[in-house]
Amino acid sequence: MSNKQLNQVFSVVKTFLAIVIAMVVAFVIILVVSDEPMEALYAFLLGPFTSVRRIGNLIENTIPLIYVGLGVCVLWATGKRTLSGEGCYYFGGLMAALASIKIYFIHGKSLTVTSMVIVLVVCGIMALLPMIVNLKYGTDAFVVSLLFNYVMFYIGNYIFSNYLMDITSTSSGSYPLPTDSFLPTLIPGTKVNANLIVALLMIVAVWFFMYKTKWGYSIRLVGLNPNCAKYVGINVFAVCILAQFIGGAISGFGGGMEMFGRNPRFAWFSLTNMGWDGIMVATLAKYKPQYILFSALFLGYVRTGADIMNRSSDVASEIVMIIQAVMILFIGANSFLAAMQQRVRVKYNEKAEKEA
Repeated sequence: MSNKQLNQVFSVVKTFLAIVIAMVVAFVIILVVSDEPMEALYAFLLGPFTSVRRIGNLIENTIPLIYVGLGVCVLWATGKRTLSGEGCYYFGGLMAALASIKIYFIHGKSLTVTSMVIVLVVCGIMALLPMIVNLKYGTDAFVVSLLFNYVMFYIGNYIFSNYLMDITSTSSGSYPLPTDSFLPTLIPGTKVNANLIVALLMIVAVWFFMYKTKWGYSIRLVGLNPNCAKYVGINVFAVCILAQFIGGAISGFGGGMEMFGRNPRFAWFSLTNMGWDGIMVATLAKYKPQYILFSALFLGYVRTGADIMNRSSDVASEIVMIIQAVMILFIGANSFLAAMQQRVRVKYNEKAEKEA
């Protein structure tokens, strides 16, 4: 077994153990705080699979996580840790609602496509602005993108309050989105729609772009070694800008698609925290697009189970935050299983030397 293969095996084991430890911690907390712990655990573990509607909820919770997870995979591929996906997801939903409500001369699915093209362009541009500041002036990319999210939110809140708010309705939110622009439902009795198919296709598209095109290779090379990339003639500035544009566009696309079928009105009065969720999903997937579906499904399953447990027992759904924190703690800890990995590597090297 090569060192590369050994690192891959331990990476999988490390992620698996982090999930197990996080779930065990959650179970212990449930056993301590709940008066009916077995019912709470049943609702948490098996609740998402007890009805078609709940399975639909699981899928509905998974779909946006796919987009933001893919967005982070691209945003962070150059080694620039930005949080642009948070603001882009919010702004994507806002721009989709704005376009679909204010464009009167286009109807039906043509309106949906037009709105999403606008979302891709606007959110891509919004995401690359913090990166330009970072590359030009040497600022901290994470801090600048974090602060810029609030700029995007307050700009969006102004647009929402002055141009979209329906003050004549008892339902708080924007004017209703045109129903003929909604995506077709895939599972009757749920809000699972064609967005699921688009999300799965997006996984394939991002994987193909990152691993089968020269642009994707350039992005990954910059992330691995920017000096080497510059030496072989890659324009590091342009590649970082490209990665931010694509990553922001994907995150914004996820927010926009949520408007067509799942939300009859735009009613996001604050940032959604989906950018942080995207980091969680991408971390579980080891920043590889081909694994995003599994990590998004797991986090969607945990959230659906926690929501069902919250409604059917005396345990609050905030247990999810504990699970996420513990997983991030162990996955991000460089020393976790490091000693065991080193011992295994030494044994394999000694065995290889003897065989040689």
